Amino acid sequence: MLYNEAYALRFAGNKHPSMLGTGASGPWSEVWEVLGSALQEVVRTGVSFRSDNDDLALYRRGFLEETHICWSLTPLYGGTERIAGFYNAPFETTDLVLSQRRMGTINKVSESLRKASSIKSFWKSVLDGLEDNHRDVPFALLYSVGEAEEADHQSSSSGSTISSKSCYLEGTIGIPLGHAAAPEQIDLKRSYQGFVPSFREAMRTREPTLVRIRDGTLPEDLLHGIQWRGFGEAGTEAIIFPVRPTNGETVLAFLVLGVNPRRPYDEGYISFATLLNNQLATSLASTILFEDETRRGRDAAEAAALEKEELTQQINLQASRLRRMTELSPLGMFLTSPEGILREANDRFYEMTGHSRDTQGDVSWADLMKNSGSVMEEGWHRLTQDMLPWSGEVKLRESFENSVNIHGESIDFWVLVTAHPEITAGGTLRSIMGSITDISHLKWAQGLQNRRLQEAEETRRQQNEFIDITSHEMRNPLSAILQCADDITSAMQACRTNGIAASREVIESCLDASQTIALCVQHQKSIVDDILTVSKLDSNLLLITPVVCQPQAIVERVVKMFESEMLAKDITLEIDISSEFEELAVDWVAMDPSRVLQILINLMTNAIKFTASSTTRVIKVAVGVSRDPPQIDNIPGFAFAPTRGEIGSVVGSDEWGSGEGLYVRYRVQDTGCGLTDDERKLLFQRFKQASPRTHYKYGGSGLGLFISKRLAELHGGRIGVASTAGKGSDFGFYIQARRCLPPNEQSSPQPILSEIPSTKKTVHLLSPNPSARTRRESILAAVFTPNSLTIHIVEDNLINQKVLVNQLRKAGCTVSATNDGLEALEFLKKTHFFKAGGSDLSVILMDLEMPNMDGYQCVREIRRLEREGMIAEHVPVIAVTANVRDEQIRMALDSGMDDLVSKPFRIPEVMSKIEGLLKKYNR
Repeated sequence: MLYNEAYALRFAGNKHPSMLGTGASGPWSEVWEVLGSALQEVVRTGVSFRSDNDDLALYRRGFLEETHICWSLTPLYGGTERIAGFYNAPFETTDLVLSQRRMGTINKVSESLRKASSIKSFWKSVLDGLEDNHRDVPFALLYSVGEAEEADHQSSSSGSTISSKSCYLEGTIGIPLGHAAAPEQIDLKRSYQGFVPSFREAMRTREPTLVRIRDGTLPEDLLHGIQWRGFGEAGTEAIIFPVRPTNGETVLAFLVLGVNPRRPYDEGYISFATLLNNQLATSLASTILFEDETRRGRDAAEAAALEKEELTQQINLQASRLRRMTELSPLGMFLTSPEGILREANDRFYEMTGHSRDTQGDVSWADLMKNSGSVMEEGWHRLTQDMLPWSGEVKLRESFENSVNIHGESIDFWVLVTAHPEITAGGTLRSIMGSITDISHLKWAQGLQNRRLQEAEETRRQQNEFIDITSHEMRNPLSAILQCADDITSAMQACRTNGIAASREVIESCLDASQTIALCVQHQKSIVDDILTVSKLDSNLLLITPVVCQPQAIVERVVKMFESEMLAKDITLEIDISSEFEELAVDWVAMDPSRVLQILINLMTNAIKFTASSTTRVIKVAVGVSRDPPQIDNIPGFAFAPTRGEIGSVVGSDEWGSGEGLYVRYRVQDTGCGLTDDERKLLFQRFKQASPRTHYKYGGSGLGLFISKRLAELHGGRIGVASTAGKGSDFGFYIQARRCLPPNEQSSPQPILSEIPSTKKTVHLLSPNPSARTRRESILAAVFTPNSLTIHIVEDNLINQKVLVNQLRKAGCTVSATNDGLEALEFLKKTHFFKAGGSDLSVILMDLEMPNMDGYQCVREIRRLEREGMIAEHVPVIAVTANVRDEQIRMALDSGMDDLVSKPFRIPEVMSKIEGLLKKYNR
């Protein structure tokens, strides 16, 4: 064998130097069985051999030593196939293996001691934790220390003198019962049995003490008869542990552990003993504290039981008094757990909530609420989280009290909940107690007041909206009427002044102006008629009068009324007369044709209005008859408007005759813009249109469909609609009627459809002494010469735009026009305000209500461009509007308008406004 100095120092021990140059079988005879087998295997296979943490017993320090080694054998060749030698580089891991094993023992002891609930069980847990480590605990002996007179071996942490102490055997490992080293009880002061002298020394030092045979501290005869564990070899050393708690100085036990006979008592062993001693001390302190706490708890429980017995009578007396008070109280009183479960309540509480006492444990806080979820959650959070009192109004799930209002109608059941949290001394929530008070009538009165206030506010809002719409719809045509009248007057005045006959061009202009006046007056009349109809409906003055007529003839009548308008707007009309008239042999019926015609006129007016701007322009009018109310299943998406009440029979009186009851239905379909779901919800309501912009884009007061709905209901029918945005609408209604004989076969003459007044009438506008007024306005206008003015008009109403352009041009102005705010901004970019050399522009006359971009938005954008320097100088803008309430005028001026002209107006008025504005800016 050849080896280096490190091998000699760390591995060979006292075998060096004698084994240098010798064979391996002699020096390592104690492990040759393992080493020789490995050498033979390497010779046989020619492959290296390796073993990790091999458990080998080496005799290298004068005793057979437990070691753990990682080693290998590598064959060495001398240039031939014959093995010339073996290379071995062993690495000792004894310290690592022993440390892991001993630490595992300490952990096992710690885990075992956690289960100890008393000092008596603590001693057994110590031995249980040491049981598995056979090598480092070849034997163990445990004595507890107690007072000599104690029969149950109980111990405590209080100090006392050694003279009164005795040791009591708690258990052994590897030592049989009755062995000389383990008597059942020994006197700690006077006895010299067994390990007592060593116990006294350990008690003095308070540290683990090593005893040996060789120094006489360990009597050799004590070790005879011990059943040595581990290697089965008798040891010569033992460790005495004085076990005491970390929070006391008194030794409560002695633990004797045999030392591993194959390991020296080195630093690693000392560290193991120290850690084990610390673990025992810490765990013992915890066990003593736990036992003391248990004892105190038991004593406290006994004292509390006595006190409870004394207080029970007082509590019962107080509870009896409180119970009588709650039974007599008009309030519902309750007590809940912190989880919200009802624990106690008085009879009044169950009466108010409708719960039974049998379900007390199943009733929770949430069972009280109906629509008061957020209020209850807020209150519960305040009570359970903030632990503060709470009071709130809560709506119960059902009106168990059957509360009624002054009219005898059932009302919602409201209660006022007042609750307080009951908090323990430790600051935790114990319970919640409170009361509920019936406030149903108070809430009903408040609700009634709020509803009336809301109704009043809604009525006021609708009235204001109606006034705005009516004002706009009336003023717009008035402006056109006045300007057309001025046009006619000025043309005729020129002919009279010059003494010449009117030319064809002048005549055509006057005819065009007169037609415009007629259309405007007709529009105003329809607005007035709608207002009067609504007034009659509200006053129940509108009655249904049966007239013998043909349902088909009403369709033909309404089509004839709108024929020229549809022709002018290139709208295709389709009429569908149902075959049901032939199948049921229905020709003449009793119904109110004037009301049906009024509904159809409203529907046709809307259909033409919304179809005129569509790519596909088709309107279909259909009429049918049936014995039963019409079904709507065959019309996808169709729904009737909600009715104010139940629709009953209206054809029961004698004036309707005795013919068969029938249902006549009408439909008007169009290919217009259609309606969205939200827009459909607003239909058939007073002063409501599909959207806020409908009035400004298409006009109207929002009364037509409301009137149609009420008229259909008066006639015993209903009206509804199916509509898809972008595809068109399908309006339909039905009425009640009776089959009857033709008019010439009636017993008395009846008015027929031809007697229905036509809505087309010739309108003549008479103006007293127009020449005098014209002369005065001519004088005023002469002061300011408009020949140099360049005016731009922004107006979406083409009629108003056309009339105003013509009037201003006749006044000598250069005039241009656009249809909305976006077009106006594009035009402005081409003028001298934006770039040098641009077209001239003196002033802008701008309407306020327009599609795409209204006048407010447009003038704000102009003023923004001025502030940013994109426009060189101030652009004069005058608002032209029919919205003339104070707040509307203020809003127009605040948006950036320089001035405002209200419709209707005359051209001299506009010129006066322009003159004053241009003088203000020195232009």
